[in-house]
Amino acid sequence: MLSRPIFIGIAGGSGSGKTYLARRIQEVAGADLVSLISMDQYFRTEKDGHPSQVNFDHPAHLDLDLMTEHLHALRLGKTVTVPRYDFRTMIQTADAVTIHPTPIVVVEGLFVLAKPIVECFDLTCFLDVEDDQRLLGRILRDTAERDSSIESIVDRYQRFVRPSYHVFVAPTKQNADVVVDFTYRRNFFTNLLIELANDVVREGFDLEAFVSNIRNESYRIGYSAQEAFMPIAVDIRLLAKAYPESAYPESVPAEYSDNARLFLED
Repeated sequence: MLSRPIFIGIAGGSGSGKTYLARRIQEVAGADLVSLISMDQYFRTEKDGHPSQVNFDHPAHLDLDLMTEHLHALRLGKTVTVPRYDFRTMIQTADAVTIHPTPIVVVEGLFVLAKPIVECFDLTCFLDVEDDQRLLGRILRDTAERDSSIESIVDRYQRFVRPSYHVFVAPTKQNADVVVDFTYRRNFFTNLLIELANDVVREGFDLEAFVSNIRNESYRIGYSAQEAFMPIAVDIRLLAKAYPESAYPESVPAEYSDNARLFLED
C-alpha cells in the first residue's frame, strides 16, 4: 500500500496530446486509482474583453498559487475542491470538482514543468510534438469542443500560441524526466505509462527509486545545446513578468478578425 499519492506531471505545447494521455491513464487504470487535474482549471475569471483577445498560453492568467496549494494538500492526503473553467465565457464555473488523494495523481498542463508546480512531482514527462502537428491538434480539438472556426484558430495560434510556446513551454523540457516523441510514439508511451501506473499501485513498484536513478544520470534526456535552457530554479511567475503580454511582436496585429492572416518572419 502506498504511503502517499504518487504525482505524475505531463507537459507539452497546446495540442500535443496532454489531456488525451492523462485521460487514457485514468480511463484504463480506473478513477478509483488515478485522479486527474488539468492546469486549465486554474484560469482566473476574465471580466473584460472578447475570448479572442485573451492569451490563454500566457501564465499571467493562471492562479498558480491555488494550484500549488491544492497539490500540496493532496500530497498530505487531503481532499481538495478544484475549480472548472469555461473558455467560452472566460469564467471559473460554480460546478467545481472534488479531487480525492488517490494512489496516483496525474497533472497535465502547459507550465507544469516550471517552478513552482514542477517541484510537486515524482515523475515528469514532456510530450515533444512539432509545431505543425500541434496546430492540427488544436484545430481538431477547438472545432469539436469549443465551436471555433478554422480562421479564429489560425489567428490565435499565430498571435499567442506559437510565441508563448517558445518562451514559456519549450524550455521546461529540460526539467522532464522523460521527453517523448508523441507524434509517432503515442500508443507506445501511453501504454507504457498505463502499465507503470498499474505496477506502482498493484505490485508496489518503487517509482521513487526508479526516477531517482534516472535523475542521477549526468546526461538529461531533455537537454539539447541547440535549445533554450530553463533551470528548475526559474519561477514561471517571474518569467511571466519579464515577458509580459505587451512584449508580443508588434507586427502581429492584436485586433480580432474573422479573416485569418499569415505572418511570415523575415
